[in-house]
Amino acid sequence: MNLVAQSEIIGHMAQTLSNSVLYNYHHLGDAASLTDGLPYNPDLGPYEVAADGLSSGVKDDMWAFTSRNPGLDLRAANMFAAVSRALKGYNDDLSARALVQSKRLLKEATELLANLPQDNPGRRFGAADVSTNLQLYISTGEQQYAAKFQELLWPALERNLNFVILTALEGIPHMDETYKAKLRPYVVKYKEYIDGLEKDNPYGVPIGLGNWAGSGAVVNFGTTVCFANKHFPDIVDDSHAFKTTNWLYGCHPYHNYSLVATLGATRPKEVFYGNNRADFSFIPGNVAPGILFRQPDHFENYDDWPFLWGQNEGTIGGNTSYLIFGSAFKNLIK
Repeated sequence: MNLVAQSEIIGHMAQTLSNSVLYNYHHLGDAASLTDGLPYNPDLGPYEVAADGLSSGVKDDMWAFTSRNPGLDLRAANMFAAVSRALKGYNDDLSARALVQSKRLLKEATELLANLPQDNPGRRFGAADVSTNLQLYISTGEQQYAAKFQELLWPALERNLNFVILTALEGIPHMDETYKAKLRPYVVKYKEYIDGLEKDNPYGVPIGLGNWAGSGAVVNFGTTVCFANKHFPDIVDDSHAFKTTNWLYGCHPYHNYSLVATLGATRPKEVFYGNNRADFSFIPGNVAPGILFRQPDHFENYDDWPFLWGQNEGTIGGNTSYLIFGSAFKNLIK
């Protein structure tokens, strides 16, 4: 609801919402209590509420940075298209509003990106436009989105197979048999990538080597394997999906703790960066970014210091990806 309202009121997605004063940054606990929900009124004393109840003297208003990012709009359009289906029958009004915003943001973001210079890094927005057209086709049944999806998909697979293949696999139930046949050679190429990972490291998963640990890439890999095995079991064996669970639940460098709070063989991690970080504790279900690579040859994941974001932060996006993988993995092992 917050994001739909943001799109409706601002006209696009904000780059970020941020604390406006340093004092507010140390907030811990439920994020819903981050502000008092009232605009700041400088004429009021600290913690004083106006007689009409419409403002307060608390400096806790969030700053919205509203410069426009078409790539961010595309990702929001993708999400709105998908969530419109989930909301049907539960909140039909919000479902319809999300679908309206998805269509509008896709159209406007596509036009904005087309007007950027060819060498502008903003043009490299990944596969969001591919996925958005697929999600809008699934939600509306309108053929224009199916046609655009296929127009964009095949060049995107050629450019970045590993990043786009999951979206392509998601499209199989909604396309005809010729689509699946055309996708088959790309799944064969993806299997070659899987085989390469087994030579790259003893865990057989994509280990991130950047300044943010790579659990997200490992989870995405596991989800992709589950869908690839579902539709092409003769090419991708289901055993590869267990590499992701092995990594998440303790089979990785540095220690053998699970990277998922409350789950794991030896023991789950006990310290995460979340709303209760100052308690040196965790929120059940949090998934840590995990094992961070330090140049030249060291992996680490501290479990006694929560404030290292790149190792210990539990995020909405990361946790959601884990839930999607968990659902796909559950279906795989039935």
